[in-house]
Amino acid sequence: MRRLVAAFIVFAATTLPGPHAAAAAPTLGTRVIRAGLSYPWDIAFTPGGKMLVTERPGRVRVYSDGTRNGRLLGVKTIPKVRAEGEAGVMGIATARRDGTTYVFVCASRQVSAGWRNQVLRYRLTKGGALRDQKVILGGMRANTIHNGCAVEYGPDKKVWVTMGDANRPATAQDRSGRNGKVLRVNFGGRIPSDNPFTGSPVYALGFRNPQGLAFHPVTNRPYSVEHGPSVNDEINRVRPGRNYGWPCWTGSGTRGPIRAGCKAASEYSRPAWSSGGSTLATSGGAFVSSAKWQSWRNELFVATLKEQDLRRFRIGDNGNTAFARSVLFNGRWGRLRAATPTRSGRALYLTTSNGGGTDRVIRVRPR
Repeated sequence: MRRLVAAFIVFAATTLPGPHAAAAAPTLGTRVIRAGLSYPWDIAFTPGGKMLVTERPGRVRVYSDGTRNGRLLGVKTIPKVRAEGEAGVMGIATARRDGTTYVFVCASRQVSAGWRNQVLRYRLTKGGALRDQKVILGGMRANTIHNGCAVEYGPDKKVWVTMGDANRPATAQDRSGRNGKVLRVNFGGRIPSDNPFTGSPVYALGFRNPQGLAFHPVTNRPYSVEHGPSVNDEINRVRPGRNYGWPCWTGSGTRGPIRAGCKAASEYSRPAWSSGGSTLATSGGAFVSSAKWQSWRNELFVATLKEQDLRRFRIGDNGNTAFARSVLFNGRWGRLRAATPTRSGRALYLTTSNGGGTDRVIRVRPR
């Protein structure tokens, strides 16, 4: 039976040096909101409070709200999805425009051009149905690995997408391709006039497998969360036109050059944080903005798969550094995939990635 668990958080990792010594930390309560899911990859909330959950095998579940008693309004099966390994139905975001709620979904689909990742846009009805499918971004190769695809509707009213290199590392340095990039398009899929490369959706390049994307609630700066190879998971402050180094270098220029033809490490942007000589399998990331989070307000929370925990980071004053602060819920629910805030910033929702129809959606919020 699902129970409300009051979780007094004891830091499971040593607090590292960084700005702003902690004042009052919140006391957190947790609750399992949904269970029996199959690889729930991401969560999004509508302005009206509906909760949408993607399941990698090919579905989007729409609930009336994010409570345990919320009603399942509908299940949308995305057509032509080819779900293998990391591929399937992944990132999701919502936007309100002219009185209508729209949903953006990244899906790996078998189409005429082959196995491709596409960002689809739907209209969400009041009853919870997804209608009027439109492909607003395509041309990204899909693969069973390095297939990360996070989607966010940014504060600039643009659609932002992270895209892994699909196990073709060289594509991350090919500006004409869309894999290994952070992409940015208008609501309808057109290229924004202020993108750094004229006529291209590419906003930044040199990424391996970015599975998380979040905007700082005060500065609106975008940050990506990325899987490293066997070392150096990364958090990156995403800047227009910047090159983040993969597959030439990982971390802070300490591993590389990995292949011939690469420039010096100083030619690439350094991460805000890297895991160093091991990996955590960092996945989804989210900022929390409510004052209820007390000294943790506006901090970044990152879900990990390998370490099966939630990591807390404080962004430095200049925005260029992320300081690791603590480890939460170590091993409590198994592998954690998504971390998504509610629109108020009051609560944080997590998904597990354990398989076997046992996966859950978990709510975390200050008491």
